[in-house]
Amino acid sequence: MKYFILLLFLTLVGCSHTAEKTTPIQITPPVTLMNHGLFRPIPVTQEARIFMLPEHEQRDFKEYAQQAQEKQVRVDRIIADYLESRISNFSYDGATLTASEVVQRNEGNCISLAILTQAYANLLGVQTSFSEVASIPVYKQQNQTILISHHFKTKLYAPVEQKQDWVYFIRPGTVIDYFPVTDIAFVGSASYQDLVAKYYANLATEALLKKQYNLSYSLLIKAFEYTPYDPELISLAAVLHRRYDDTNTAQKLYEFAYDNQFISSNLLHNYSFLAQQLGNTKLVKKLDKTLYDSAKTPFDFIQLAEQAIARHQYLNAENILKKLTHDTPYLPEPFFSLAKVSYLKGDTKAAQHYLQTAIDKAEDQKKQGIYQAKLNTLKQFDSSYNQIKEQN
Repeated sequence: MKYFILLLFLTLVGCSHTAEKTTPIQITPPVTLMNHGLFRPIPVTQEARIFMLPEHEQRDFKEYAQQAQEKQVRVDRIIADYLESRISNFSYDGATLTASEVVQRNEGNCISLAILTQAYANLLGVQTSFSEVASIPVYKQQNQTILISHHFKTKLYAPVEQKQDWVYFIRPGTVIDYFPVTDIAFVGSASYQDLVAKYYANLATEALLKKQYNLSYSLLIKAFEYTPYDPELISLAAVLHRRYDDTNTAQKLYEFAYDNQFISSNLLHNYSFLAQQLGNTKLVKKLDKTLYDSAKTPFDFIQLAEQAIARHQYLNAENILKKLTHDTPYLPEPFFSLAKVSYLKGDTKAAQHYLQTAIDKAEDQKKQGIYQAKLNTLKQFDSSYNQIKEQN
């Protein structure tokens, strides 16, 4: 689960807003703006294969479901219970996989698990819907790209009771959260189309980071078939063209998204970075204002703070982060970023204090480990520096 930049932003789910939009038919799809001549199409996995389970797994699941139904267990609960037992020793490794690959490897990320859940739902004819949730990540930079983590929750709907003569305000069902932690923020509703698009988009991002540009292009084109106006896909397309030194096409894609309000914080950050490189300070200021005005989740404000840190605007970053610690005191990430600000300002004691606070508030062991390593390094540096001062 990953992904974020002060230079370039990509969204990989491991788990970018995918709330459904009503798009006027007259708006030209952004895929038509891409410079297709730069790339060579490569065959990619088709939709049906994404949700296909091995025959032995289909057989095992159907037998389990039949026994549970004989005990009057509701079908949505059958899938949830089976999934819980199926992934008891699951390895959450961040890979985006098909349902068959998840079964064979017993690993994957949240999108992989949502795909597996959908595969089981398909076998029993259970309806599903999804919610997208932002999980504030530990920032990880890779080749000037910082990766961002969002994930899905799946709702399995209970069968409709035919004889009932009342209407549900909320239809009964079972919600499956693959990463139940407190440091999350609701992003929006998502659909089956979003899930399929996210599968292709994740793989496109991975291919881009590996410089497999033709594969990234092919996966991206496939993702656009399912969510043609998704701002994250538009942003990814622009970044792909930038990697090919086609700044003109990248700029057209960003302008299209901005003019038609197909925007996300990631797209705006990427567009702002391009504007900075082109020396368009007026556009940078306009995009910065849009970024701040459109910020909704704690994650959005942390991105703004990180951007301010990259520009050496430490007071601005500090103000954003301190407000976050007041509004969302349970999140470790604002304290981690405050530690960074304090260190850059030369206040190592404050940096250590904020790092320790981040460790205390972090639920994820991986995050705790990274924070602890930073704190240990800082303490060691501080100790060595003091020893040198004493010797002098």
